[in-house]
Amino acid sequence: MTRPNPSPDGTKRSRMIRIHAIKTGCVQFRPAQIRARASGLGRWWRIFSDREWTREMPIYCYLIEHPEGLFMVDTGETARIAEPGFMPRWNPYVRRALRYRISPEDEVGPQLKRLGFDPGDVSAVVMTSLALGHAGGLAYFRRARIVVSAQEWAGAMNGVGRLAAYPPQHWPDWLAPRIVTFNAGQLGGLPRSQPLTGDGAIYMVRTPGHTPGHIAAVLEHAGCVFFFAGDASYLRATMAEAVADGMASNPSQQVKTLKAIRELAQSRPLVYLPTHDPDVERRLADRDVSVD
Repeated sequence: MTRPNPSPDGTKRSRMIRIHAIKTGCVQFRPAQIRARASGLGRWWRIFSDREWTREMPIYCYLIEHPEGLFMVDTGETARIAEPGFMPRWNPYVRRALRYRISPEDEVGPQLKRLGFDPGDVSAVVMTSLALGHAGGLAYFRRARIVVSAQEWAGAMNGVGRLAAYPPQHWPDWLAPRIVTFNAGQLGGLPRSQPLTGDGAIYMVRTPGHTPGHIAAVLEHAGCVFFFAGDASYLRATMAEAVADGMASNPSQQVKTLKAIRELAQSRPLVYLPTHDPDVERRLADRDVSVD
């Protein structure tokens, strides 16, 4: 069960807002994936021909404790990703451009239990993307609302999506996501969706570019914007530089999205929390709102 928040007299009190960064293993990329080194189809060629690897980078998902319940942003990766045959052998990206180090204990379910939470108590899961690194722990959240954009769901389920590192063949057969609508105003230059919580503190924004249907989750709390960026960029630095990554489905759209996030971060205190940035936990602990 979810851990209680006792008051001094031993009775339960309302849950406070807290954020937990949950690291579900590590991955190495080709450097040309983090910052695109060519344009057009040349971006893919540079990834596949790159002989270097990045250092190990984390695979984060996030738990938000909120008075209305527990909310996840993404579900991390599964340890099964390294098993032979998990992804088709004909997929060159998985074979040539990714290296994983994930144990079963790294998965989001065991991690939540170590923190004192039951995955079955999670109210909703916001999926910034359904690609590798984000949807590996879906099976732990059968009782939760799984929230995703219409474009992301459609893209993941077609043949092109499977070529582009979506693994729907490994998702639970009960998966029937809620499609988020975007009709409730703006956050800076980013269109805003209907809030996820009744108090409006958690909501979603469109962040297309890395994938057509990519979204981010936002928590506004204590005068700060916590921006759960998924793969809008791999690093805070590449957000600040507004540079497209080598896997972007639409590089020019990604640059536009990153410029909008950067402008927002320059106008309001904003903690930027993407999936793969090694500095996430320090930034979250320090409430580091600097824009590099």
